[in-house]
Amino acid sequence: MKILLTGGLGFIGKNFLLHRPKDWQVFTLDLIEDEKFQKNCQNCRFWQVDLTDEPEVKRLAKKMPRFDACLHLAANGDPALSVPDPTGDLKSTTLTLINTCQNFKIKKLIYLSSGAVYEGRRGLVGPKTPIEPILPYAISHYAAEQYTRFFQKSGKIKEYLILRFFGAYGPYEPPRKIYTKLVKDFVIENKKEFLIRGNGLNLIDAMFVEDAIAGFVKAIKSKKSNLTVDFCQGDHPTINELVKTAAEIFKIKVRIKHQGVVPEYNQFYASTAEFQRLFDFRAKISLKEGISKLYKFIKSEIRNPKSETNHKL
Repeated sequence: MKILLTGGLGFIGKNFLLHRPKDWQVFTLDLIEDEKFQKNCQNCRFWQVDLTDEPEVKRLAKKMPRFDACLHLAANGDPALSVPDPTGDLKSTTLTLINTCQNFKIKKLIYLSSGAVYEGRRGLVGPKTPIEPILPYAISHYAAEQYTRFFQKSGKIKEYLILRFFGAYGPYEPPRKIYTKLVKDFVIENKKEFLIRGNGLNLIDAMFVEDAIAGFVKAIKSKKSNLTVDFCQGDHPTINELVKTAAEIFKIKVRIKHQGVVPEYNQFYASTAEFQRLFDFRAKISLKEGISKLYKFIKSEIRNPKSETNHKL
């Protein structure tokens, strides 16, 4: 199977390359390079390309084969950055999707959208929930969803799956992510105080990244198509609860401090039922197991740095 992977050297992309079926031939595109990571990746080819630059994308696409599937990860991965720079966010998230679909020959597009499109809703949400996001990060992802549907209707791609992803944590995630910050503060730096932006009552739902990759593989292999589906762990603690649970896992007493506000304040949550029904998949790795795996990875990276810090999903 030939797979086009955009944003392939970000957090999710690297883990996909590590944990996908090894007989899949993956053509990986990214704005950055990571030579140390790339040289150890089997059955992969890499191109450094700016997916917001249409002439550059068009030149590359002419050299490429027809792809069985494209896992589109290229996007702005930081909601906070979308507020001061909505234009940059729109280019990184929506324009990259447009240029990919316009120029590459793709049978099945897996578009990794975001649960953030439900911004402003409260309680249980799903693909039939009316949405009116105003956070630029959410707007650009929703716009990319609409373009995905357009490209299927116009015949540029044969079929699609839109996965409204609620998040993951694990190896290679950006240092700003709360799970990495928890591990570093509690275990590496032995801090007994943790700073939370905002009041800590916003909800979070993230799975360990190996589970996420297993779900993506199921979706790629599936014959299901032209659907929008929520993809989540199914737990939705508040940030305060997550911090307390992590402290319990590492057997420390923590003092929580709150400061400022956050642009993405979630009071909604999704169900795992539809994804499980469609793709016969359920996340298996518990928070305790996942955060322990992340700790081992961070500890190994401190002892023997292997790759660059990445800025994408």
